[in-house]
Amino acid sequence: MTDGSRFTYNRTVDTAKSNYRLIREAYRSLNKEKFQEAILILEKVLSSGVGDIYVLLLLSVAYLYTGQFGKLARFVTKMKDMNSSYLPLKQMEAFLKLKSAAGQAEALQLYIDLTARYPADAHLHRGRSLIGAASDFSALQKNARLQDFVNIPRPDGSLKKAYSTNLPGPQGRRMSGMHRNARIRVTLIAMISVAGLTALAGTGVWYLVRSGMLGDAVSKIVKPNRDYSSIDMVSVSGMEYDLVKNIKKDRVAVYYQSARDMTDDFNRARQLIKAERHNDAVIMLNGLYNSNVNFVVKEKVEFLIKFIMNQEDRHFDEIPYPTVGKNKYRYRGYAVRWKGRVDAVREKDRSQIVAVTVDDARGEPAGAVDVYSGRIIPGLKKGARVLMEGIIVDFLGTDKRIYVDARNMRVIKDE
Repeated sequence: MTDGSRFTYNRTVDTAKSNYRLIREAYRSLNKEKFQEAILILEKVLSSGVGDIYVLLLLSVAYLYTGQFGKLARFVTKMKDMNSSYLPLKQMEAFLKLKSAAGQAEALQLYIDLTARYPADAHLHRGRSLIGAASDFSALQKNARLQDFVNIPRPDGSLKKAYSTNLPGPQGRRMSGMHRNARIRVTLIAMISVAGLTALAGTGVWYLVRSGMLGDAVSKIVKPNRDYSSIDMVSVSGMEYDLVKNIKKDRVAVYYQSARDMTDDFNRARQLIKAERHNDAVIMLNGLYNSNVNFVVKEKVEFLIKFIMNQEDRHFDEIPYPTVGKNKYRYRGYAVRWKGRVDAVREKDRSQIVAVTVDDARGEPAGAVDVYSGRIIPGLKKGARVLMEGIIVDFLGTDKRIYVDARNMRVIKDE
């Protein structure tokens, strides 16, 4: 080997080592839900010339969780061009189609077809089982967790085995088997998670929150900030997909005749967020989410709803309980200020789950809610009257019982 070729070889090996470490670091960042950090690391790997499908898969996951749906669509297309039979890609495409399926039969047929083509794939069989067993498909569709449907392989544990994949250019593309048969799941908490049901008021709710099964609840909501720059980045203009789906009107709560009407509402909601009219924005966004928009738009809407839920400094409205009850689907993320009487209290790890009967304007019982408090409230017991300010984070059980994350809650005197 000449000095020149030895220098080129050593430099190539050094690049492979660096990329190998970066890919492992990016995977760890995904596991820790540091999605933006993972994106920066993986984009650095791409800039070195590595175009491995595994890198594109990790980037696609990170783009999904940060709401960068245009980039997600492009990388899915790139992966299909590289290897259309790549199983994690098949699983991700099926997951995205599940999110946009018009009904349970459509989603189930998709997974039946895929399990017939890939009979040995456990994640596709799991997806088929979850869909087939769902008694409330709309809840499953809204709360489906990525890790239940998509296998994100762990990077190879051997640097020697990883060399040829992490080498830039044609050398890196020669080895596609580096990530085969890996079966580790990335422990990501999705913006959209499998919702848990409770048979009794408050029973087991905290377990569901901490276990990640109640993805819309407060345990995984990121700490807020006042930076609205990310709102400007979330747009539906210039998208490559049909923005609204042509389905029967009775299959959705809100129906858009045209993409223009939908886009107007989407942009109006963004302006309401920046004007800090968060409750008005939530009502509009939930209408969009429960409409005939496509899955890409739904994920962007979900991002905006989560952004609002992350804001600490909210204005709490004394909205009548029956108003929420008439159209519950519009009020996820809504900030409420209610009075009521405690029906039951459950304490767990210095927190409380409280069943409360909310008052109407005359002080009469109007309806029941479950309230999560992250601290022990002095004097709180069955029969006590309370004043609470909190965020509606979900609707539980077959009766869609309102679940509230209390920002402020205190015992008050009987009036």
